[in-house]
Amino acid sequence: MDKRYAVLSPAEQVALRRDLMLRLEAAPAMPIPAVIREIRKTLRLTIPEYARLCQVSPRTLQDIERGVASPTLSTVDKLLQPMGLRAGAVAAASWP
Repeated sequence: MDKRYAVLSPAEQVALRRDLMLRLEAAPAMPIPAVIREIRKTLRLTIPEYARLCQVSPRTLQDIERGVASPTLSTVDKLLQPMGLRAGAVAAASWP
């Protein structure tokens, strides 16, 4: 856990995760890098910690969050798994 944060009780952790899910549901077209960063920040993990949890390299995670690299679908699935999410398709806002 990122040492910049105070330790949360289990109830506080659940509340943060519930709030994250509501934010993600409210913005279904949010870009993958932003979603991954939001998840990592909500879980209060550093890039190396989250990368280890998701079984990807820290450099890969960093590049994806910065928008420098385009992740494969399998990498996206690994990065979304800690929140019980998976990649999907959303209709564009301009779709009739």
